[in-house]
Amino acid sequence: MSMRALVFPANFKLVLYAMALMVVVQLLGSVIGLPVGRLGIIPHNEYYLSGILTAPFVHGSWGHLMSNLIGLTISGYLAARLPKFKRATLLILVATGLLVWLFAGSGNHIGASGLVMGYFGLLLGAALFNRDVLGIVSFIALLILTYYANISFLATLLDFSAQTSSSSHIFGFISGLGAAYLTKTSRKSALTK
Repeated sequence: MSMRALVFPANFKLVLYAMALMVVVQLLGSVIGLPVGRLGIIPHNEYYLSGILTAPFVHGSWGHLMSNLIGLTISGYLAARLPKFKRATLLILVATGLLVWLFAGSGNHIGASGLVMGYFGLLLGAALFNRDVLGIVSFIALLILTYYANISFLATLLDFSAQTSSSSHIFGFISGLGAAYLTKTSRKSALTK
């Protein structure tokens, strides 16, 4: 692995593109009044099934967006180093959105916090299921970086305040763990490399 790939994993570009799209959507909502709320997830409403894929790109305010961008930068950067990152990301997005649509409480669920917590779950799962140096070091780095960024993982996961989609947080984390399990590297393939 080259030094450049070590410092800037190629998959992190995808995270940056997603973050740029989030900013564009927020700008469109703020400047021209684009009804971005129609892109969220309203549980059990078939007209909002598309929100399963679009809700992570929509935020209620610039503050909401900025807090998710900080978490996404940290967790996305570390998760982008893991094998099968693209597959895991797709699993997290779809599973989180579907679980929110099926089981969340009423309201319009928007924001990238489900993806952020999904990456938290993915990193923890990679450390638990792969038991390799990359997975363990990545999760330890996540804990250290979030500590210094003043982000409390447990407080975020268990935030049940009215303005927060706690369902997205919990289902995102569970989806991340599931994605880590489904994309784990087998012991045989790891030994033959």
